[in-house]
Amino acid sequence: MGGAAGLRHFLIEHDLQGLPSGHMTSAHDALDQAARLQARRGGQIRHLQRIFAPEESRCLCLFESSGTGVIRAGTDAAQFPLANVVAVMSSRPSSDSAATTGEK
Repeated sequence: MGGAAGLRHFLIEHDLQGLPSGHMTSAHDALDQAARLQARRGGQIRHLQRIFAPEESRCLCLFESSGTGVIRAGTDAAQFPLANVVAVMSSRPSSDSAATTGEK
């Protein structure tokens, strides 16, 4: 699960309805900067991954953090629309199982 002791993974869902497509990059940059700022201030947070589904106007972000409070503070500072935060377990498939799924 998390890399360091006491850290867990959290999946963050962002509802991007109404956000102009031209603002997407600046919104993601603001979120990254806010996570780094929280970390510099002593918050235990690391932005691991972002998955954007443009047709759904949704963005899913995977964070490693000590808790949701640090994540919420970061998204609030970035003024990034936060829809949901949930603790998750994250793993990567072995290279053999990824190759046998037939998905490209």
